[in-house]
Amino acid sequence: MYWVSERIRNIFEELPGLKDVAKPKQGLATGKNERFVRYIWEVRNSNIGFNYQSCQQTKDGRKKWFPYMKGGGYRKWYGNQTYLVNWKNDGKEIRNFTNKVGNVLSRPQNTSLYFEEGVTWSDLSSRGFGVRYLPPGFVFDVKGSSGFPQRQFILTVMAIMNSTWMGYALGLLNPTVSFQVGDISRVPVALPQKNEKAIIDTWTRTAVRIRMVEAKRDELTFEFISPWNFGQGLAQFQVSQERLAYVETRINEEVYRLYGISDEDRAAIEAELRGELLAADDKDAVLQDDETDETEVPLSHQELAVRWVSYAVGVVLGRFVPGGDGRPETGESASAISRRPSALGCAVYRREDFAIGSLPAPEEDEFNELVGPPESFAYLDESGGRHIFPREVEEALRALAVPDGITVLDEGHPRDLPALVERALVLMLGENQAAEVVALAAGLATEDQLTGYLSRHPQLDSAALRKFLSKDFFTQWHVKWYKKRPVYWPIQSQNRGYGFVIFHEKISRDTFFAIQRDPYLDSKRRAVGYQLEELEAQLRAAQGRARKALEKQLAQARKLAEELTAFAQTLERITLGADGLPGYTPAENWIDDGIILRMAPLWEVIPIWKSEPKKYWQRLQNGDYDWSHIAMHYWPERCLEKCKTNKSFAIAHGVEEIYEGG
Repeated sequence: MYWVSERIRNIFEELPGLKDVAKPKQGLATGKNERFVRYIWEVRNSNIGFNYQSCQQTKDGRKKWFPYMKGGGYRKWYGNQTYLVNWKNDGKEIRNFTNKVGNVLSRPQNTSLYFEEGVTWSDLSSRGFGVRYLPPGFVFDVKGSSGFPQRQFILTVMAIMNSTWMGYALGLLNPTVSFQVGDISRVPVALPQKNEKAIIDTWTRTAVRIRMVEAKRDELTFEFISPWNFGQGLAQFQVSQERLAYVETRINEEVYRLYGISDEDRAAIEAELRGELLAADDKDAVLQDDETDETEVPLSHQELAVRWVSYAVGVVLGRFVPGGDGRPETGESASAISRRPSALGCAVYRREDFAIGSLPAPEEDEFNELVGPPESFAYLDESGGRHIFPREVEEALRALAVPDGITVLDEGHPRDLPALVERALVLMLGENQAAEVVALAAGLATEDQLTGYLSRHPQLDSAALRKFLSKDFFTQWHVKWYKKRPVYWPIQSQNRGYGFVIFHEKISRDTFFAIQRDPYLDSKRRAVGYQLEELEAQLRAAQGRARKALEKQLAQARKLAEELTAFAQTLERITLGADGLPGYTPAENWIDDGIILRMAPLWEVIPIWKSEPKKYWQRLQNGDYDWSHIAMHYWPERCLEKCKTNKSFAIAHGVEEIYEGG
């Protein structure tokens, strides 16, 4: 390092390495993430082990899925908490995952540190080194490498690791985009005195909480509360980013001071880092599909509008519960209940929801700065929770929710999704803002055009909302947001003349039989049949221009009748079975197989997105997923035969007694 100043050379020679303070470690390599890892939205909360403290506790067998820190894209301070791992019974399935000759393919490492509090980072990023708080209760991944400083030094170490100094020091040790544990371990660490530490920790705690607020406004997280405010959300988001930038500047200043780095060296460090970031923009890092090093794109007005439509869909389908609390589980301790998150999408901000691990709840003034002062909310409950919606609105929204997760795309039907979403939007936002949301989400106007558009079309465009929810909401937004694992399933006839939107968590053995009967498909077919009879009767008496109009209506009705007949036949074949295969009757444990495998047998009735489910259905047929409950349902003999020689499969299917390998 002859090109650095004497002071920086002395830092490397005199100070201890990060390995002596943070103990960087690599975690679990499952050997097959497709089998053992899920996104958090693929599994019911009731089967997720929140607040576990050790691998020993997982041996109780009560939970299958546990929060999994799995790297992800570049992000500092907090976040990337979107995965679960199957660690039931101390990872028994994973530990017994072998190849055909019996070699173990998984690699559980440093298991004594699973569920511990610490710091974590992704091992690959072209945007620099981003370190995040690792809350207690997570298994950590080989690509989500983690460090475990003493509890009192977690914030201090995180500040140092997220500073510009750390980025520079890592570049000296390894000038690539891959951050190896060995390189990170060698970065010198200066621990502050008590007063210095208090300042650094305060700024770091603020940075973490700013990112926590962002997570609570993102429906893809397990701690989602509500979207950003529609009226002021973009401005609030911008203020949040500016505040975070200011906090990071102060942290950098404190770290430079801690290391005794001169202004001259600081200027050289920052100039070099700017050059590295520019160079990184010109080359591609090799990343896995699900670990894309995404650049954070500023929130647009249209995306915010779609987020509110999506929130309304979630309310109607029973996924989000405005004003709701999480339900205590049988045998759950009082301390665990206090740490369990509120109901998803509850639209209530509570100080205690920001208390995680060694991070205390924010003081009142900081809480006001994070989420807004009490007077900006509809009301405060008896425990101090700040509610976005008035009580009567919360009650009305909860009353809209369908208990079985089934809605229909059928105007005039009491379960018609577009009509229910429209009512939810008006309840939450009022008629004017609801009209703005629909105009922006459906692409009727851009942000610049919105005022002029609404002056000409002041009413909410119900037809545009209906069209948006029948296709573009899913294909342009929902499927992409949820990384091709959608939580709402659009089950439709071939030309989308009729269909359903179903919440995946509420699908049962009866769901696909129910949608074929009254008051759904059977009722619709009868109604169209009556319409045909009436049109034919009118046509016999009509003449001239009126006759031509009736002929057109009759042709459309006949086309819809044929489409509904084909839809009914396809659904019946799928649910009853054909070609020697049983019908689609989802068991309770199918949800563990993941969303895409559960959608696969239904690919024919998902016309707006059939290619992905169809691909997985073909793989299921080929035997690629014989560890799954779905494969056992359709091809039991084949799966049981594999269980005889594959212990991990036998464990997955609960037939360990037939395993012949000893």
